[in-house]
Amino acid sequence: MSRKSWIEETFFKRECVKFIRSSWDLHRCIPVCQVCQTLIRCCCGRLMGEHSWQESTLPLSLCPGPEQGMEEKWSMMVHTKASPTDAYGIIDFQDTATRVCRAKYIRVAVDSRPEALLQLMLREWQMERPKLLLTVQGGSENFVLPPKVKQAFSKGLINAALSTGAWILTDGINTGVSKYVGDAVKTFGGHDLRKRNTIGITPWGMIDNNMDLIGRDVFRPYQPLGNPLSKRACLNGFHSHFLLVDDGTLGKHGCQEGLRRKLEKHIQLQKVHPRLKQGVPVVCVVVEGGPAIVSTVLDYIRSAPPVPVFVFEGSGKAADLLAFLHKQTANNRELDEDIKEDFLVRIGDVFGIERAEATDLFTLLQQCMDHRQSITIFDPESEDLIAPDAAILTSTLKGTKASPAEQLSMTLAWDRADIAQKEILVYGQHWQVGSLEQAMVDSLVMDRVSFVKLLIDNGMTMSRFLTVDRLEELYNTKQGQTQQFLHHLVEDAKQTSLPVGYRLSLIDMGLVIEYLIGGAYRSTYTRKNFRAAYSRMQDKDQRRSSLSSFTKQRLGLGTKKARSLQDLQFFRTAQPYKSKESSLPSEKSHRTDIIPGLSAPLPCPFNFNDLFVWAVLQQRQQMALFLWQYGEEALARAVVACKLYR
Repeated sequence: MSRKSWIEETFFKRECVKFIRSSWDLHRCIPVCQVCQTLIRCCCGRLMGEHSWQESTLPLSLCPGPEQGMEEKWSMMVHTKASPTDAYGIIDFQDTATRVCRAKYIRVAVDSRPEALLQLMLREWQMERPKLLLTVQGGSENFVLPPKVKQAFSKGLINAALSTGAWILTDGINTGVSKYVGDAVKTFGGHDLRKRNTIGITPWGMIDNNMDLIGRDVFRPYQPLGNPLSKRACLNGFHSHFLLVDDGTLGKHGCQEGLRRKLEKHIQLQKVHPRLKQGVPVVCVVVEGGPAIVSTVLDYIRSAPPVPVFVFEGSGKAADLLAFLHKQTANNRELDEDIKEDFLVRIGDVFGIERAEATDLFTLLQQCMDHRQSITIFDPESEDLIAPDAAILTSTLKGTKASPAEQLSMTLAWDRADIAQKEILVYGQHWQVGSLEQAMVDSLVMDRVSFVKLLIDNGMTMSRFLTVDRLEELYNTKQGQTQQFLHHLVEDAKQTSLPVGYRLSLIDMGLVIEYLIGGAYRSTYTRKNFRAAYSRMQDKDQRRSSLSSFTKQRLGLGTKKARSLQDLQFFRTAQPYKSKESSLPSEKSHRTDIIPGLSAPLPCPFNFNDLFVWAVLQQRQQMALFLWQYGEEALARAVVACKLYR
C-alpha cells in the first residue's frame, strides 16, 4: 500500500450534515430566507451554506413546526459524517525570513486511534522515537511573561528537549503559551530541522485560513497573520509537526484535549529505548493558564501512573495559585481561615468569577495538593536556583515514583549523567543485586561514555564485572553493519561460513584478533588453558537436565526446535579445544585466578584491555579512547588498536 493511500484509508475528517440552529430567536421566516442563509448559525458554528447536504436534504424552513421539537442537541457522532482526510502535506510559513520554517501536517478526526497517529509520526514523518514527552499546558490567550520567567522557561524547555531527545506537545497556535514555545524554539532551538520535534495538536475549526491547507500530499504556503477581529487563531511557524483535530465544529476550542491525552497515554506505553524496559516518561509543564488548567493538572497527577507536573511560578493566574497553595500547605499544614478567605478572593479576582465558582475551584486546588509529591514548583527568582532543564528532568524522575534502577535507566536513555550523579547515585541509595552491573552493560551497548565513567568512579571494577557471559553479550549485540562486519571477520579467520543466527564466542574473537594483527601475537582467548576451561564450562552446562540460558543463546536455540543434523555437525566440529586431563598444566606451575563466570582457574582475569579491544572491534572510537586511559601499558595497547584498525 502506498503512503498516500494508507493515510487516506486510516485518517478521516468530519463534516456537519444537519443544520441545528444555535439560536431560537424567531423571525418571520419564508422557506430558506436570506436571513437564515447569512445570519443564523448551526450549533457546529457554520452557516447554512457552509454545510454539506450530501447525506441530508436542505431544510425548507428553520422555524420549528408543531411536530418538530426544540430539544434536539447537536452531537458530533450523530450529526457529522466521516470521510477520508483531504488535508495533509507540508506547510511553508511565509513570515519567517531569518530561516526556512516548514512543518508537516494532517487533518484528523477527533476519534482517531492514537496507535495510528504514532505510526504516522514514526514511519511516515520519520520522527525519532521520543525518550521524554514534555506536554506544555497554559493560557491560550496572549499574556506577558516577566523576563526572568520567560528566560527560564524558554532555555529550560529547549535544553531539556534537545539533551534528551524529547517531544514537545502544545496547542500549536500563535497565541498564549504555544507562542512562547515557538519563541523558545526560535531562540534556543538551533537550525537543525530534524531536532525540532515540537508538535502542535490544534483544533481544525480554530485555524484561520484553514481552507488554504486543503489538498492531498501538497506543499502549501501559509501566512500566519490572522484577522485581529476573528475568534480563530493562526498556526505558530516554529512548530515542526501539526495534528489538526476535526470534530466537525468551527471556531470552537477544546476538542483536541481528549485526543491529545490519549496520544500521551499511548506514548507512555512505548519503551524509552529498545534495551530498556521503562516506558517513555511524561511531564506536564504549566505556564499561566485559566480555570480549566486546574482540572487538567488534577487529571495528570491522579492518573496511573501519575504524570509529574512542573509549574513555573511567576507566570500568572493558575500557575501562581498552584504555587501559592503548594507552599502554604507544605508539611501537611492547614490553611488558616483568614488566609483561606483571602485566597478565595484572590481566585475570584484572578479569573473574574463569582464566589460559588471560586469555592469550587478552591476545592479542585486542594485536591491537587493531596498529590503534592507529583507537583514541582520552580521559582526563577530563587537564589539557590538550579538550571531549569535539570529541574524539569529531576521532577520527572521524582514524580513518577520509579525505583532507583528505573530512574537510572531513564537518565541513561537521556544520556544525562549529570542528573544521575546528583540525584540517583548518591550515598545511602539502596540498590537491588545486579542492577548496577546491568546498568554498566546497557551503558556499554548504548555507547554512553559518560555513564561508563560515572559507574567506574562509583566503584565498579572490571575484574568483578566482566564475565564470559557479559563479554560475549557485548560482542553479540546487534549493531547493524558492525555486527555483520564482525561475522565476516570470523568467517575469514576460520575460513568457513557461519550459519544464520550464529552466536560469536570469545574463542572466535581471539581468532579474529590474531587474524588482524598477524602471526606475532597470541590472544588470551585462544590459549590452551583458556580453551580447556571454556570447554569444561560448556560441558557442565550441557549435562544439566534443562539447558541454561547461556547454552540457549550460545547455540541459538531459544524457544525454537532443535537444529538440523547439519547445523549440529557444524557446532560439533567448531567446538573449542578440549585438552585431556593428563595434558592439563598443574596449578602449581602457573599463576591462576578465578574468573567470574567460569568455574575453572584461568591464567588472568578480565580487565580494561578486554573492553578496550571490544570497543575497537565495534568501531566505537570515543569509548575506545576513554577505556584506553585506564589500565597499564598504554603505549602497547595503542599499538595493538592501530594494528586492529588497519
